[in-house]
Amino acid sequence: MKMKLQLRFAALILALLSLAAPLAAQEPARASRDWGKEFQEVLQENILKFWVDHAIDRQYGGMIGWLDRKGNPIKPGTKSLVQQSRIVWSFSAAYRMFPDPAYKEVATHTLKFMREKMWDSQQGGFYWLVDRQGNVRDGKKHLYGQSFALYGLAEYARAFDDSKTCEEALELFRLIDRKAHDNENGGYREGFSEEWQFLSADDTLGARGRKSMNTHIHLLESFTTLYKATGDAKVRARVEELLKIFAEKIVDSDQGFARPYFTDDWKPSGPDTSSYGHDIELSWLMAESAEALGEAIPENVLRASRALVEHTLRAGFDHERGGIYDEGPAAGLPESKRMIWWVQAEGLVGLLNAYQLFQNPEYWKAFNSQAQYTLEHFVDREYGEWYNTIETDGRITGEKASEWKAPYHAARACMEVVRQLKEAH
Repeated sequence: MKMKLQLRFAALILALLSLAAPLAAQEPARASRDWGKEFQEVLQENILKFWVDHAIDRQYGGMIGWLDRKGNPIKPGTKSLVQQSRIVWSFSAAYRMFPDPAYKEVATHTLKFMREKMWDSQQGGFYWLVDRQGNVRDGKKHLYGQSFALYGLAEYARAFDDSKTCEEALELFRLIDRKAHDNENGGYREGFSEEWQFLSADDTLGARGRKSMNTHIHLLESFTTLYKATGDAKVRARVEELLKIFAEKIVDSDQGFARPYFTDDWKPSGPDTSSYGHDIELSWLMAESAEALGEAIPENVLRASRALVEHTLRAGFDHERGGIYDEGPAAGLPESKRMIWWVQAEGLVGLLNAYQLFQNPEYWKAFNSQAQYTLEHFVDREYGEWYNTIETDGRITGEKASEWKAPYHAARACMEVVRQLKEAH
């Protein structure tokens, strides 16, 4: 009798374990570290501190445009609209989460320089590039730069409840829409002269007069932020238009990548190259924009978002160490395995967001791997900020600050990780 009871008890335990196993398989492994705490510390003590300590230009205004690894100014010393705007956005967004007066000082100081030295009071819009003193070096009005100016203005207005800046942002949006919107096909033409004449051969981002996925990504994020700040009906309509274009024209949901270039009527133009960083960035920005409209995320947006994540993990992710490669063909292995700072930052947000949306444990596992890789390989614990690029042979290359490198990608990734993990609990 005792033996039978023991066998029955053992059978009961096995039955309970078999029932529990499928449930356990659905649960993600617990984070191996407190990612929220770690990324908040990196944001404040590593990224933002580097810019506060080294980049404020007390002599000429704005932020010093070029810095080496240690934070020393280097040539050419120019200040780009993209970089200065990204700094305004970064410190404004950081202030909304962690209201440090130093963050407001940097955002206000940089925006003052943009208004006084980079705004074209005759033609409207911001100049693309000025020297350290603020003299115009390149006056073109490319929408990539205008979009970041709008992004910075809108976030500043939100952070500091500034009605003047909010109106500036709306006026810039109206200017962009009036000069560049394609009323027939949707979306925007991108490259313009200082006088707002379309430049059919402009090659600022490799587009050569075509519409690009890259510029439209940043129009989507800037318009979304402006809508959050204003609730403006025209801005909302443009966010809805861009979401539709991304889901139906730009993203190939069958292959899982965002096509890079298009003709005016949205026919693909150029090779089917997958930029893994843009793909994973777009996966979460589409979801954020849809949520900002206050409605359920449309099915076509969800499908496109999942497809982008799946392809990035399948073709562009280092499953042994973590990290996301640079680029490769849409169907095939990566051609460039360089690791670039902004790609790692967008990978963090994209993978975490994908887990929140779809509850796939594989996405959570990939996020943990990506978080560990980024913190261990890209955060410069000696001098601050993140390394620019890690080449395939392990060499670290690139500046800490340049025309394209600002705190924006890394700081935003840290803030999104902190926010999403906090909201999940």
